[in-house]
Amino acid sequence: MTREEINKQLDKILNNSRAIDYNGITLYLLGSSELQEVLALELTVRADNIDNGIEKKNHFYDYAKIINPDYPAFKYTLSMKHKKKEIFDPAKVQKALPAEYEIWKNKSRVELEKEIKDEKNAITDSQAKILRDKLEKEIEQSKYFIDKVRENYHDYDVVISTFEEYTYYPALYFVMEQKGKNKASDTHLRKDVPNLLWYEDNRPYAELRSNDRMSRIIQTFDRFCGSIYVKQRGL
Repeated sequence: MTREEINKQLDKILNNSRAIDYNGITLYLLGSSELQEVLALELTVRADNIDNGIEKKNHFYDYAKIINPDYPAFKYTLSMKHKKKEIFDPAKVQKALPAEYEIWKNKSRVELEKEIKDEKNAITDSQAKILRDKLEKEIEQSKYFIDKVRENYHDYDVVISTFEEYTYYPALYFVMEQKGKNKASDTHLRKDVPNLLWYEDNRPYAELRSNDRMSRIIQTFDRFCGSIYVKQRGL
């Protein structure tokens, strides 16, 4: 299957699922049947990749984030959390250095172009050239230094960390029942693909605490006029 065909098939599966938009991400709540369709599509993608000699840790990475394929969640909460990457192990740092440089280089170029094209900044063509030249010089100098570190790696202490960037990302906290016990988990969500949560809460309302009861209503009802929540029976 082509990428376009896979995305079209995925859109068809998700068409009837509840979608929740939150700070740039989309979270889909899947029932068991929708999940099985997604997993069947993932299996097709994986088989195609393997047949073509493509090895990946996650063959469905380019299409969706499947959060909990093994157990359904019966409760979840969306929030913004600080996300940082830290690598201290010298061997892992050494291996990751080239990729970190490429990520920084490409991100820097993209961010500069956004800044230049933003009409609010009123950047002239001559100013844009100065900014581009300055960045390219910084990229060239950084490449020289990274190559120097890699060639004489044992002369340096090197750590990779995004701590100082202090970036916030949408995150999901969810609870599943596994073998009779509740297990809580959390994960950061992606903005570039749909995030898929297998969600089934079959607990009777009478057994729910007030907060859990409202949590389920917010997640499964449509909201009108600020304080009115409505769900058609049988759906």
